[in-house]
Amino acid sequence: MDPTIIDKVLSKTATPDEALRVAAWFATPEGQEYFAKRYDRESYLLNEKLLEEWLDHEIPTKRMKVRFMSQLGTRVRTFRFRVAAAVLIPFLFVAGALMFIANRSGVFQSEEMAEFVVPLGEQLNVVLQDGTQVQLNSGSRLQYPKSFGLFSRKVKLTGEAYFTVAKESSRPFKVDLDDIEIKVTGTQFNVKAYADDTKIRVALEEGSVNIADQRNKVYPMKVGESAEYDRKSGVCKITEATDMSTHTAWRTKSLNFYRTPLSEIIKTLERQYEVQFDVTDSALLNYKFSISTSKINVNEVLNDLEKVSKIRFTLNAGQKYSITSGD
Repeated sequence: MDPTIIDKVLSKTATPDEALRVAAWFATPEGQEYFAKRYDRESYLLNEKLLEEWLDHEIPTKRMKVRFMSQLGTRVRTFRFRVAAAVLIPFLFVAGALMFIANRSGVFQSEEMAEFVVPLGEQLNVVLQDGTQVQLNSGSRLQYPKSFGLFSRKVKLTGEAYFTVAKESSRPFKVDLDDIEIKVTGTQFNVKAYADDTKIRVALEEGSVNIADQRNKVYPMKVGESAEYDRKSGVCKITEATDMSTHTAWRTKSLNFYRTPLSEIIKTLERQYEVQFDVTDSALLNYKFSISTSKINVNEVLNDLEKVSKIRFTLNAGQKYSITSGD
């Protein structure tokens, strides 16, 4: 970090960008060490100045200064008060400078939240203020602070999203899913956590993430792994993802199911195509399908499902389909 920029920040003449850079640097071990040394130096210089002002003659040598200090006797209490003031003044000086940094960089702004809500049948690409990219699937809601904090970045997701997190080792990125929290510094991963789903699924394509549940139990994930968290039992299982496209096909408007129950398939179709289904026989919901399609029209997708099964889809009024057995 350029010392001249630090001096500008401490003298409250820096630009917002310069203040933000210094604020982020102060959060690093190197910046904290500099801050401590700067504090000690300012304290020493002010103590020197106060001592010289208090004594009405010049102190010729350090040894003589030590002797003078030892002879203060009854005035030691007054001197201690002056030293305390000397320590307090640089502290207030640095604290004021840090408040300036905070105000210039926005780290202590209101915790007011903003949000993106994606309607059914649509998708949305979002770039957050730190450069993190988020692709939101239909029926999803992303809540985020208007300004990230100095030491952390945290958002809340309901639904499905693919995150490409900007790497900042000093500011971990966290995704709050209510039941669990995902913590990263810079990586790419997919999250599926709709409110009406009993399971939360995470698939990691790049980097590493840690999943923490409400009992503070941490589950580390590696590249190529997928996690499945059961909201009812609280059990989190991490396995190797045999086909990552099963989790991310939605990003290209495609559908990729592998041995997936019909109940989950029709939920996905309802979100992606904004349609509804009426099942006359609940046993059909347990049927499992493996199918991959990039067809845009929902009728074509349903036709593909009919070809590989004995179920039938009939369109009724109001874009509502009834599901029956073809036997």
